[in-house]
Amino acid sequence: SVSWSTTFSSLGMSLSSTFNLSQNMRDSSISITLPDLNISVSRFYPLKRKHAAGKERWYEKIYMSYTGHISNSITSKESEILHKSITKDWRNGWQHTIPIGGSFTLFDVVNVTPSFNLTDRTYFTKIDKSWDDVAKTEVADTVSGFYNVYNWNFSLQASTQIYGFFVPSRKLFGDKIEAIRHVLKPSVSFSYAPDFSSHRYGFWDSYQKTDADGNVSLVEYSPYSSMLYGTVSQGKTGSISVDIGNNIEMKIKSDKDTTGFKKISLIDELGLAMSYNLAAKER
Repeated sequence: SVSWSTTFSSLGMSLSSTFNLSQNMRDSSISITLPDLNISVSRFYPLKRKHAAGKERWYEKIYMSYTGHISNSITSKESEILHKSITKDWRNGWQHTIPIGGSFTLFDVVNVTPSFNLTDRTYFTKIDKSWDDVAKTEVADTVSGFYNVYNWNFSLQASTQIYGFFVPSRKLFGDKIEAIRHVLKPSVSFSYAPDFSSHRYGFWDSYQKTDADGNVSLVEYSPYSSMLYGTVSQGKTGSISVDIGNNIEMKIKSDKDTTGFKKISLIDELGLAMSYNLAAKER
């Protein structure tokens, strides 16, 4: 096993790679991973001005990062290893993960945080499946090519804080209580991801199966489910969530405190939350 790593501080990039070889002398089997490469680019702001003048623009707050993983491996007999096909027999692929986001303030009171995450998988083979009506069995065929299997999701969160102050009646409570502060923290979040198993994307397929009893059924499968980084999941996702938090503090006079006042927490966190599943099927 050999490992290597380096960094490019000016680019915020780091690379690490390993080469692994394992051999079993009993059955002459050999396992090779060449290479296993990890690429990482730390968060950066692609639209930020190098020589900024004046206030920061809203688009300068958009950030992104990158993580990549390349791997190529095989397990085979030692005598057969040189006759194996890189595309058909080796298990390889390249996965890219790119998160994009930002943090903005609307009207100086509302914090808005959007987020977009993209995952892309690059493969050089796929496995097409069909049904053999004569043999009554599933047939798998490995097809070489260049295939991209991607999925993405989007989320958006908005939150703010609302402050309220109340001074109780001096006649009823005396002058010991200076004020009562109520902090209301509402937030709304939204998330969505489409159904990437839809046939228009081509990441999932199906074939018709007729068993020995003559029963006909439709079998869904993904040509990439056995690949190095898997495939996309079935079904779309989406939700809307609302959360309201409450915090109540009381400020009273105190001879022991140097400031002359002391804060007492009456309610640390009293919350109300609810969510709605946008992807739920109607019944």
